[in-house]
Amino acid sequence: MKGLHNNIKLYFFGIVLAAISSFLTHCPEDNPTAPIDNPGQETEQVKKFNNDVISAFQSGNKQSVLDLMYDEYKEIYSEELETTPDKMEIFANALKNRKLIFANEMYAEYEITIDGQIFTITYSNSGEGNWKLHRF
Repeated sequence: MKGLHNNIKLYFFGIVLAAISSFLTHCPEDNPTAPIDNPGQETEQVKKFNNDVISAFQSGNKQSVLDLMYDEYKEIYSEELETTPDKMEIFANALKNRKLIFANEMYAEYEITIDGQIFTITYSNSGEGNWKLHRF
């Protein structure tokens, strides 16, 4: 009888453990990947930085674009910019028609379209209002 009593305790313990586990891992009803209703506003600093990015790409000068980036990304993008200087002008023109996805005081993300394909470009604030090209 003692073995049966222990088994019942373990059975109920398992049910409680399963209920707690289910509760803690259950996703909320709202969709976290749904579009953001209010993507925020571009600040004047971000607008100015965006104009600097457009000018850098329009110049066709790889170093002008690299100067707007974080140091750790320069090596990665340096080779890409070296092999595609003719695409820099196309990229600059696409940036002129950018669509804001999200912006706040530390981060801005845009959607651009090139030849029917959608790409994203992001800027981030490296501190004290210094914006950098984060990803494109």
